[in-house]
Amino acid sequence: MTKKVQKLQRAALKEPVKCAVSTKYQTVEKLQQYYVFVPSKFKDCYLVSILNELAGNSFIIFCSTCNNTQRTALLLRSLGFTAIPLHGQMNQHKRLGALNKFKAKSRSILLATDVASRGLDIPHVDVVINFDIPTHSKDYIHRVGRTARAGRSGKSITFVSQYDVELFQRIEQLIGKKLPAFPTQEEEVMMLVERVTDAQRFARLELREQGDKRKRSHKESDDDTEQSLGVRRKVTGGKARKRPR
Repeated sequence: MTKKVQKLQRAALKEPVKCAVSTKYQTVEKLQQYYVFVPSKFKDCYLVSILNELAGNSFIIFCSTCNNTQRTALLLRSLGFTAIPLHGQMNQHKRLGALNKFKAKSRSILLATDVASRGLDIPHVDVVINFDIPTHSKDYIHRVGRTARAGRSGKSITFVSQYDVELFQRIEQLIGKKLPAFPTQEEEVMMLVERVTDAQRFARLELREQGDKRKRSHKESDDDTEQSLGVRRKVTGGKARKRPR
């Protein structure tokens, strides 16, 4: 409400009632919020360790890019987790399929970009993990809002690497509270390094193969390929027609 409108309502209205929505950003009381300070090099190891520790829960894991969402999903699948990705490079049919599998509890882990941080009402999400810390602090509110809905309790864990400290401090300033550290055992995490390294290698190879398949399908659908030119020559009697200038 501008100052001019305030003056107008004072002059024209008699005992008006003002209704306003709080502009303060806050999270619900039943949401338990934690952070984990991790070296960037070992983020995957810490993720696998936390998923093992909290096994039996349903998770939404937020990543910053479509590529990292797909990579992390492939990595977790190779380690035996029922993970499924959801991001903007998937078509609508695949997105709905992934969402329905997660809602039906046939998949316990949904890896997503911020495309899933708003507008989705999935009642059974137990834990939200910010694998990549959000660049904008307000996105943190939307992400952790996927759990602890409709009076239920929930848990959120934010990964903070050596490069994310400033972003994390902004989030704490926005929500007006200091988050406690989630307890992790470094020795147990380091025992996972060999298995996770093998899974990382598998995920990279799988991503490369998927990229090659997309390139091949794109070339096959292109009208200017040699194959399509050969079809044109047959149709036009042996020679491709020259386009008039």
